[in-house]
Formats: sequence, C-alpha cells, structure tokens
Amino acid sequence: MDQQKEGRPVVRRARGLQRIASILDAAETVFAKEGFDSVTTHQIAAQAEISPGSLYQFFSNKEEIAQALAARYIEELQGVYGTIFSLEAAALPFSQWLDQVVDGLIAFHLAHPAFDILFDAPPSLAVAGLTQQLPKELQARFELGFQVRAPHLPAKERRLSATMSVQLFKAVPRLILKAEEAERKVLINELKTLLQRYLEPYLA
Repeated sequence: MDQQKEGRPVVRRARGLQRIASILDAAETVFAKEGFDSVTTHQIAAQAEISPGSLYQFFSNKEEIAQALAARYIEELQGVYGTIFSLEAAALPFSQWLDQVVDGLIAFHLAHPAFDILFDAPPSLAVAGLTQQLPKELQARFELGFQVRAPHLPAKERRLSATMSVQLFKAVPRLILKAEEAERKVLINELKTLLQRYLEPYLA
C-alpha cells in the first residue's frame, strides 16, 4: 500500500508534464497560424483538446504559455548550438561545416514555425527577455567556431564576420518559412552560397 501511495505523486507529475507539453504543442500551432496578439487561451485549450479550466491549472494566461514555450525553444536551440558549433564540427572541411551549420539552424526553424513570432514578441513580455539573448549567443558561437577554424584571424574581424552571419540567420529563415518546398530548397542553397563566398576567404 505504501509503495502505491509513493507511486501516485510520480504518476501525477508525469501526467502533469505530459499535459504541459500538450498545451505548449497546441500553443505553437496556434501562434504559428494566428500570430501572438490575436490568440486567446481558449483557442490554445481548444487546440490541445482540453477545457480552459484545465489549461488554467498550469498557466494563468497566454503570456505564461509563451514564456514556457520560449524556454523550451531555447533549451532545444542550445542543444543545436552544441552540435553544430562543437570543436569536432569546427574541424570539418569548410563546406561540410557550413552545410552542417545552415542545415541545423534551418531545420530548427522549420520544426518550430512559432519561434520567430515569439522572437518578435513585445518588449513588455517576459518572453522578450529570453529571446533577446539568442542573437548574442549565436554570435558568440560563431566567433568561437571562427577562432577554431582561423586562429590567425584578428578578433575584430571574427566579431564582424560573426555579426554579419547572425544578421543573415535572423532574416533568411523567415523567407524560407513562407516559401513553398521547391523555392525553399533554392533559398537554402542561396544562403549557403552567400555565406560560403563571404566566409571562405577567412575560414577555408
């Protein structure tokens, strides 16, 4: 009997985590379709196939949902950064390394179409404080990768090249998300070509 009592909180926690994940999945779908401003908690609850009352057991409003979703994005993105900007990856031939960086970042954006919506969230939201750190993190990762590939490159040039690369990655994924699949492939190849021509003199 005691073992059953001890097991029940674990089961409840697991179910609670599953419900939270379901709510965040639903929010991602609704935010991607409708944008942030017009979405209501009732729409998110309907997408999650739960009652608004059940949703409010976990989140007080859509801002809290957005913050939790942004935190989940950031955690996953840190894993992506850890892979594509690892020391092992930086040791790859230049074109192979660049393919891995572009493909990894674009795959993340395609898997999470609401990311850019939260990225552009109003500064008054707590979620904005989370997402505003991401360009700095991405730039730091690029600079580290450049340092490994081209230790002779002055720090000022590494920083400038990283800044330009980050700006491209902030703008181009939005075009790719809006494009049809055939055009999407063309845009991804164009991004790789652009980055290769820009970075190759420094890093190849």
